Amino acid sequence: MAKIEDFSVGPLDDGQLKKARENIRRERSAGSDKPLSVAIMGQTGVGKTSLLNSLFGTDLAVGHVRPVTRRPEPVSVAGTSRHMLTFWDMPGIGESDAADETHLAMYLERLIHCDVAIWACHADSPSTAYDEQCLRRLLDTVAIETRRLIMSKLTFVLTKADVLAPPPWIFDMRGDRGTFGPGGALLRRLEEKAAYYESVFLEPRADLLLASTYGTGEFTVSDERLGFDRRGVHYRGYFSQQVCDTYSERYPAHREVFSRLRDNHRVLPCSALFRFNLTRLMTGVVNRLGPSAVFRFRRLLQEVEELAEVPVSTARTYGNLMIWDGERGTKAFDLAEIPL
Repeated sequence: MAKIEDFSVGPLDDGQLKKARENIRRERSAGSDKPLSVAIMGQTGVGKTSLLNSLFGTDLAVGHVRPVTRRPEPVSVAGTSRHMLTFWDMPGIGESDAADETHLAMYLERLIHCDVAIWACHADSPSTAYDEQCLRRLLDTVAIETRRLIMSKLTFVLTKADVLAPPPWIFDMRGDRGTFGPGGALLRRLEEKAAYYESVFLEPRADLLLASTYGTGEFTVSDERLGFDRRGVHYRGYFSQQVCDTYSERYPAHREVFSRLRDNHRVLPCSALFRFNLTRLMTGVVNRLGPSAVFRFRRLLQEVEELAEVPVSTARTYGNLMIWDGERGTKAFDLAEIPL
C-alpha cells in the first residue's frame, strides 16, 4: 500500500473560503432534495398492497385468491417544492423456492438503497419461522456493516389486525364518521403478539440495531449507548419498552424523544380495512426518515390524522355476523339494517 505523507493546511484565502462555502451549500441542497423511499415487504397475502391503498387512496391491484404483485410497484407522495417520498410495494415471498430467490434478491437491493423498510407479518399467524428464515438468509449474504444498515431501516408491522375477533372491535362514531380501536381484551392480545415478534426479530439482533430520531437541539443526555449530534439522537442496541421506561423516568423532560426512539423497534399492529394505527405508522415512518423529512413532509403529517377515519356507512358493511331465525325463516339481526 502506498504511504500517505503527513501534511498540513494553512489558512484559506478569500477565494478558497468562498468556494468552500459554495461546496457546503451545494452538499446541503443535494441532501435536502434527495428523493426518499420506503419499501414494503413480507409474505404473499399479508396485505402489503392493501396497506398502501389505504394510506394513499391508490387503486393498486389486490389479489384475494392469488398474488398479483410481480414486480416492485412505486407510489409517490409529494412534499414541499420538489421533494418526493416513494413507497415501493414489493412482491410477496413464500410462493415457491424459485420465486423467492428472485424476490429476495429484489429485497436485498431495495433494503440497501431505501431509507426505511416495512416488513409486514400477518397478525393472525402464530408462526414466525418463515419470515425469520428469509430475514436470516438476507443478512447472511452481506457483511456485518451492511447487516447493521439493513436492521437500522427495518420496521415490523402486524397487518390485518381486523381478523382478530372476538373479543370485539369498538367503532367510535362521531357524526357520519368514526374510528376503530380494539377493546381491552383484544388490545392486550395485540400487545402480546407485538412483544412476541420483537423477541423473535429484534431482541436476538440487538448488536445490529441502532435507534435514531430527530432532536430539538435541547437534548444533552449521553451515556455509553445513548448519544446525540447535529443530525439527531441515537441509541446503539435494542430500544425495548423497558429501556424506554428507564430513560423516561430518569430524564422526564425528554420523554417524547425516548418515545420516538422506542418507535424504531416497536412492532405495530395495524389494519388497512379498519384504518387502525395507520396514523402511527405514517408518523413513525416520516420520523425515522430524519429531521429534513419531517420538515419536507410536514403537510403530510398535518393531514395524517384523517387516515384513521372511516365513514359510518362503510363501517356498517364490516359486520360479518348475521343471525338467521331458522324457525321463522327471517333475519333476526343484521348490523347493516340496524338504525343508528
